[in-house]
Amino acid sequence: MIVPDIETITKGIGVVTATFALIGGGYTLYDKFGFEDPILTWAPEYFEITDGPVDGEFKVTAAREKHRDDCTVEDFVLDIRDSELIVHPAIPSITKFMGPATDKVDTFAYKITIDEEHRDKVAKGSATLVAYIHYDCPEGKVIVNYPDHDNLRFNIE
Repeated sequence: MIVPDIETITKGIGVVTATFALIGGGYTLYDKFGFEDPILTWAPEYFEITDGPVDGEFKVTAAREKHRDDCTVEDFVLDIRDSELIVHPAIPSITKFMGPATDKVDTFAYKITIDEEHRDKVAKGSATLVAYIHYDCPEGKVIVNYPDHDNLRFNIE
């Protein structure tokens, strides 16, 4: 029976450990330098939100160029930041919007209402729509927000 010596086993373990360290280090380096593969790019110049009464509906037009098809929408959360900067929940007419990846700007619309329990707490005047889209991607969970743009501002009467 041939028994390998301890030095050969130690070198083998060292090679395997170094290989895993190299793979892990490469992945960390990839993350550190931010080589991103964005899910989408917003086109805020196409965004539009109608003004309206606090107890009414607001039509939201949004636009984006979707780059990837390998992520699924898990959640779509909307908030309204009122003129006093207080954040209130909004209810969209859609729960998820998905479409194919394309190199063209895709425009879509939906309606929102302010959560009934918050309507009497909302300050009238200029408001901002804030959105959080939760994606499940191969690299993990990713949250994408609407851009900070003047076209996401509207008036609550």
